[in-house]
Amino acid sequence: MIASTEGGRITLTRGGVAQEFTVSVRNGNTRAYAGLHVALQTEMMVGEGSSPTNGLVLERRDPATGAWRRADLRVANDVYPHYLYPDGTPLARNASRVDRYRLSATNAGPTGSTSLLIRLVDTSAPQAASADEAAPRHASLPVSVTRG
Repeated sequence: MIASTEGGRITLTRGGVAQEFTVSVRNGNTRAYAGLHVALQTEMMVGEGSSPTNGLVLERRDPATGAWRRADLRVANDVYPHYLYPDGTPLARNASRVDRYRLSATNAGPTGSTSLLIRLVDTSAPQAASADEAAPRHASLPVSVTRG
């Protein structure tokens, strides 16, 4: 799994335009996955304009329609267990996919820096699966938010 964006980091301005990034997933020839979920999370930014959502809005591009739709962005300083994610998309052996996202900062959100943590979660893994089995890939992108 590779996460990428122009310039290698997400640089936002409060109330400004969204910045796109992609998450590319390529499966090998070992096994097919019944359900993979791209989970996105940031840690809380503390300071001026603090908010429970970090003042960030995440959207995912629907490949079927081309429309941007709100996507879940978890803001926490812990890891959400893999078995609590309700959905996942199958990925066959030797298959790949690219998901497009965009992130923006609201007018009232905090300023500062954090990381966008990206985990590829196997939603079909047993509850007792190890961390590596439950989330076989990880990536991150640095995020900074400045005043508009």
